[in-house]
Amino acid sequence: MSSSYYTEQDVAKEQALSKLPIASSAVIDNTPTGAATNDGKYSSVFRNKALPERLISEIHPELDTYHKLFNNAVALYGDRPCLGQRPYNYKLKQSAPYFKSYTYKEVNQRKKNLGAGIIYSLQNNAYTNYELEPHRKIRDHLKDWTSYGVPINALDNKDGEIEKSASFIVSIFSANRYEWILTDIACTAYSITNTALYDTLGPDVTKYILELSKSPIVVCSHEKIPIVLDLKEKYPKELESLISIVSMDPFSTIDNSLLEKARNLKVEVTDIDQIESVGASHPLDELPPSRDTLYTISFTSGTTGARPKGAMLSQTNATCAMSFLACTEPHSGGKDRAFIFLPLTHIYERETSGFALVGGYFLGFPQLTMDNQKVDVFQNLIEDLRIFRPTYFSIVPRILTKMEALVKTLINEMSESDAAEVRKIIEFKSNEHKRYDGSEGKNYHYDNFPPYKALREYMGMDELKWMQTASAPVAPTTLSYLKASLNIGLRQLYGLTETFGAITTTPAYEATTGSCGSIAPTGEFRLRNVSGYKISDNKGELVIRGPQVFKGYYYNKKETESCINSEGWFHTGDIAKLDNKTGRIYIIDRVKNFFKMAQGEYISPEKIENRYLSSNPIISQLYVHGDSLKSFLVGIVGVDFEKGLSFLNDVCGYNRLDMSSEEMLQEINRVETKKKFLSIINKNVNGKLNGFEKLHNIHIEINPLTVERDVVTPTLKIRRGVASKFFGDVFHRLYNMEQSLVFEAKQITSKF
Repeated sequence: MSSSYYTEQDVAKEQALSKLPIASSAVIDNTPTGAATNDGKYSSVFRNKALPERLISEIHPELDTYHKLFNNAVALYGDRPCLGQRPYNYKLKQSAPYFKSYTYKEVNQRKKNLGAGIIYSLQNNAYTNYELEPHRKIRDHLKDWTSYGVPINALDNKDGEIEKSASFIVSIFSANRYEWILTDIACTAYSITNTALYDTLGPDVTKYILELSKSPIVVCSHEKIPIVLDLKEKYPKELESLISIVSMDPFSTIDNSLLEKARNLKVEVTDIDQIESVGASHPLDELPPSRDTLYTISFTSGTTGARPKGAMLSQTNATCAMSFLACTEPHSGGKDRAFIFLPLTHIYERETSGFALVGGYFLGFPQLTMDNQKVDVFQNLIEDLRIFRPTYFSIVPRILTKMEALVKTLINEMSESDAAEVRKIIEFKSNEHKRYDGSEGKNYHYDNFPPYKALREYMGMDELKWMQTASAPVAPTTLSYLKASLNIGLRQLYGLTETFGAITTTPAYEATTGSCGSIAPTGEFRLRNVSGYKISDNKGELVIRGPQVFKGYYYNKKETESCINSEGWFHTGDIAKLDNKTGRIYIIDRVKNFFKMAQGEYISPEKIENRYLSSNPIISQLYVHGDSLKSFLVGIVGVDFEKGLSFLNDVCGYNRLDMSSEEMLQEINRVETKKKFLSIINKNVNGKLNGFEKLHNIHIEINPLTVERDVVTPTLKIRRGVASKFFGDVFHRLYNMEQSLVFEAKQITSKF
């Protein structure tokens, strides 16, 4: 059972959030709350040290849904800026050099207009067919909304009671923009379940989600309209429920040929302003969800290459996730800003943006890049940050490594004396950060040294207090360097779609970087013995339980039962190590990643990849592959063009700076050159890997692991089965033609 953090007798709901976060010293560690199982398969149960006696599901009994949390924020922060982005000129295809904002009161009214407009427009849609269940749900929404949501858990959902108790499904299909959040909270205000579409894995996935959810309406950016209509045309039976498309962009941006096509396909097309106007003309009191109402179905792309699974997440799940962050992260002081950079398609940014909304932050969104074929995401990010100047934002490891490289480049471009002083400051900061948790390393002289301050200003981080990263492993050295060089905090979080994103976090200034910190007060965990990892060594599969854990997979009972055991423990598939003193969690491997070599040794490729990546700055990507009939490992290596060119010139003596990327790759993949490359990267992992864990041959590309190739998920987790087939011809060459290069490489090592 779970409870509220505060009772109604402790504090009024209006004051509850102001008393948070919990003191960092209390909330940053885990503590065991019982003994291991008698059979030795499971460790003790661990909870957050601040609340070892119970789990919570909300901050206050009157704040037990996302809808109530947002309305509470409107009451508290009505005149503060709430959502904003750079106005877009559709003729020039440019974003303005400033952010236009809408206050909490304005967003609240637009939320009501949009929610009422969606319901009215669908109920009066010319193409409704009441023989279809989703259309009957549209018709009966005002009558049935109080019945949505059932108080059962995932394993008790025998006949799809949770799925059947949901409303019709609204699909959201766009990159990050304020209309995304507006649509989301409008759905919540009127007890409408939504889902997010994404086309990064191709139109088949978009079609699959639309078909499974039987969504009658898609709210999308205008460049997605052709994709949706093409699918409707190609699959008229499978997508027969789809009868409405709402463009987030002005109606005038939609080509007349698309409108004609939509009419022929019996799909009404409008824009979001029109729907809001309809709602304003036909106002409707909010239809607030219960804690059991299904908030969203978040489809996880998965690493196996199979169809995505739809994680059902309730209002309670959402409230838990936002309450967890409210317990552990600073709230807005009135002028604080959160930049919403990571895709809202995935649940992690929906969690962090939800926290920002309920805590009174001003949420800024990236510039629109419609119809722009060549988008430099990183450069656009820096440009947006310079204008918006956020207090915090969430990010992923691949962007952190780009930031690290940019900072080092900026330092190298300084005068020799300034660069030396800045490096001295960074070393000082790094040492201070290691002294104890929470050590910010403040020093008035160093903090105000102009070239050092200029690093923050160049990156648009002069107001930044912290960043937070999740979704994939990141080198501890990168975290430490960025904290010290940019004079900021950096939190590392961990979670999954099934836990509504992050369910653990570190403090902003962790003395020993690399952990994922402590469990949320909304969950508990233990370790399970698996092959190669024993709970007696404080290592094993991480299993999690609590009110933040999802309600099962949408119409996928088999997958639900395969990952949740009879006691309600969700098996994450991640291997964790616990710190002996603090109980903090370190994610070190994946259960499914093991494979056996010909000599009988078990290999954990993810562990090996992390060691190479953290020890070799020249490598930007790595996929380690093994064959059960072979005795050595091979790999697909990603390098940046500049670093590859530098290697050829500095190490191999090419003395050519005018190479194209194609020439660079041709030269660096020559066998004799790869021997030198291997000698260096293998030397850098000496003492960190066993001999049988080292690479014997590699293939090098500039960006080999991409979503477009379907070899990684949108969060850049390697889909090993798919990748093995994609690079099959390469592996044949490495194993059977070139074979092991390590014997010769060992002889070269002493030269470099």
